[in-house]
Amino acid sequence: MINVFIPHRWNNNDYSEISALLDRSKFTVRDYSVPSSSPFDSIDGRYNVDPQIQKQIKYATVVVCSNRPANTFGMSIEEIKFAVSIGKPVVAIKITESTSSEISNLSIPTVANRKDSLEYWITQNV
Repeated sequence: MINVFIPHRWNNNDYSEISALLDRSKFTVRDYSVPSSSPFDSIDGRYNVDPQIQKQIKYATVVVCSNRPANTFGMSIEEIKFAVSIGKPVVAIKITESTSSEISNLSIPTVANRKDSLEYWITQNV
């Protein structure tokens, strides 16, 4: 069993694409991401990453994000930076041709959008 957190924005399909990829993998996955069906009622703007979301990231074994450049701005990148800061293994799935400069600057590895590539990375890093 692996616990996964997927930083995402609801204005693209990255979450569903990454979730589907994980569902096809050999791992039993417990998803600690924030679902659209029950988003947190209130987000505390005093924090870069709300404590409720920090707790979800802390429960995760691994953080799987998109390489999408749009993730450079907003909450997704702050969640990714938080995960890196507490030592969580983070991997980016190549969903778009170009990778976010923030993902590159954080030295987050990018793997092909294929289950075998993701499975191999998780096996080597978790």
